[in-house]
Amino acid sequence: MITFTQLYTRAANVVGVSTSTNLQDLINIKQDINQGLRLFKNGARRYWTRKEVAANLVAGQQYYTFPEDMVRVTTVRANTGGYNWPLTEVDSEELWNKFNVIPSNTVIVPQFYFVRGRNEIGFYPIPSQSTTAGLIVSYEPRLIDMSVDDTTTTTVNITNGSQYVTSPSSAFNSNMVGMYFSVTDGSDGNWYPIVAATASQLTLENYYQGPSETGASCIIGLVADIPEEYQMALIYYAAWQYYLKRNEDQNAAMYNGMFQNMLQSYIETYSAKSTGVVQKPLTDNIYNIFWLPPGIITS
Repeated sequence: MITFTQLYTRAANVVGVSTSTNLQDLINIKQDINQGLRLFKNGARRYWTRKEVAANLVAGQQYYTFPEDMVRVTTVRANTGGYNWPLTEVDSEELWNKFNVIPSNTVIVPQFYFVRGRNEIGFYPIPSQSTTAGLIVSYEPRLIDMSVDDTTTTTVNITNGSQYVTSPSSAFNSNMVGMYFSVTDGSDGNWYPIVAATASQLTLENYYQGPSETGASCIIGLVADIPEEYQMALIYYAAWQYYLKRNEDQNAAMYNGMFQNMLQSYIETYSAKSTGVVQKPLTDNIYNIFWLPPGIITS
């Protein structure tokens, strides 16, 4: 993993910008790293970008407001009686208006949804019963810019198999939620998302796999949520933009090519939700139990 601080520091080193004196150039590099990340997240919308929220369905209410980080709807389901029913999208405003000539409040679960504008979703028929967490929407979330520097000055106590990291000096803060934690002494190379934080305790998304330690050195930082093998591409994008603005065409073309190659590889590899299965020749037989000869099962 490469943290945001490490990304912009390395990009500054690549183009020869001082992180202490060339402040405007550094601001531009940080912005370009975030822009490069947006291009990557846009390249493969499924596995690495999907987010899901649940909201209450209200009897008689047809329209609901999107969360602020929603960009585009992926799927919509209605939950009632423990069943999640997929809803069908109406993509024609004219057809939606025809549906609503005679509003209906006679069903518990709506059957159709319509995205109205940038921040509203409507349902038909209008639900006749309020249902807690009755609306489930998966969507592409809006990228929040990385802007917070790493924390490397604190030591922590950590226990194998625990989700909790404690600070003897109460050095944590709530801004660390959404950042990643890793020890830096070589005992464990994993990075753990932080899901909750107080002044003295971090809660990790998953259990710590390394050995238990007291007073362990660590790093806490923002990490671009793309596969780590592609995170160097954000440095290439920042370098490309730096040289492009200075009309240094040769360097700009070189870093543009490096960025585009990684972006294309990322799209090809991660645009599908899951990894591929082992390929079998088309001539392979698919066996059926009824094809077995008599007497082969002796139990």
